[in-house]
Amino acid sequence: MFVAVDTAVLIRAQAEDVWDYACDPKNWTASNPEEHFGLRFNTPDNLPAQDAEFHQRESVAGVSGDLSGRFHYFDRPRLAVWSGTATYRKLAGLVRARIPEGGVLKLESTELGLRLSHNVYLDFPDSTWGRVLFWFFNRANGRQAVFDHTYKELVFFKTQLETIE
Repeated sequence: MFVAVDTAVLIRAQAEDVWDYACDPKNWTASNPEEHFGLRFNTPDNLPAQDAEFHQRESVAGVSGDLSGRFHYFDRPRLAVWSGTATYRKLAGLVRARIPEGGVLKLESTELGLRLSHNVYLDFPDSTWGRVLFWFFNRANGRQAVFDHTYKELVFFKTQLETIE
């Protein structure tokens, strides 16, 4: 059961400035401080790169999780494609759900300005447990929670970078 959540904002800034700002782990964590608890890239400079692995502690819709992933494609300042597995915990860790996730972070020039998008994908297992998780996800309005989580990040970058100009 595949879920795609697409978010985008228009931003008045240079693509390189947006890219460099968003790639800084401190700025990414600050983009959603209520739900981001740390981001680490397994690179010498702690910045994302082609084939770099990462770990992010976060919460989505009140469910805490750890996301471990890797960048499969990285084309600064236009496109980054990542995938990983998020382990979400409820009831003090007694219930754990591992959900494959991925995303495409993209910057595109348009007639209206620079379009910054982050499209996120969740792939619930095709099993009884996966269907139970998917049911809870839908019941808790999970798609909207993922949208709100991701959109908040993009709006933060827009707000921070447009005020710098």
